[in-house]
Amino acid sequence: MASPILSRTTGRDSALSAHMSQVFNYMAGGVGVSGLVAYLATTNPAIMQIAVKGQIVWLIAILGAAFMLQSIIFRLQPAGGLAVFAGFSALMGFSLAPLALVYTGSSIATAFFTASVMFAGTAAYGYFTKKSLSSWGTFLIMGVWGLVGASLIGLVLSLFGINMGPMAMVLNIIAIPLFAGLTAWEVNSIRENFAAYGSDELTRSRLSILQATSLYINFINMFTSLLHLMGDRR
Repeated sequence: MASPILSRTTGRDSALSAHMSQVFNYMAGGVGVSGLVAYLATTNPAIMQIAVKGQIVWLIAILGAAFMLQSIIFRLQPAGGLAVFAGFSALMGFSLAPLALVYTGSSIATAFFTASVMFAGTAAYGYFTKKSLSSWGTFLIMGVWGLVGASLIGLVLSLFGINMGPMAMVLNIIAIPLFAGLTAWEVNSIRENFAAYGSDELTRSRLSILQATSLYINFINMFTSLLHLMGDRR
């Protein structure tokens, strides 16, 4: 007969596994929505023209939405939160569609595959490592804010026709390990903190959407940074 402690541990591990599966399924669904929207945009010249002309507008909209997602999702039921995440993923896909005009299809596929392998590896490390990665948090978040700040400066300069030149490459080089580290840290945090909210079904469901959104953003940033560094231009 199994001991009560062993039964509780097994049950908690099973619940955590189910939660992580849900998070990664949502995240993969978001990537799928983005890919579908980007593909549909490439097949319609009129829509692609809108995507190209409004790139700065879409970028500002995505940044604004990313900062507001947490408060929005926590005010909604899980079904509504998923709809918001799907809309955010669609907007992201629409904004990424013009990359197909700049880079070859094989380059996009290579960057996507490389990002997928890196994401899977860092996520697995965050989940299976025996040590806590909580000490990474402050450093990684400071790095993200620095990257966002530098990117916004680059955006402002581009409005005045000033090209960042080599600095853009430097930012992409920094972004890849930064978002890989964020992936490991966030997955590790999910594992460590699950006991605090896992028994509250509504909170757990909302958090699974937020966690999927965060991991989705990490993946997209890894993918685009790799594409800018490795991609062959048309």
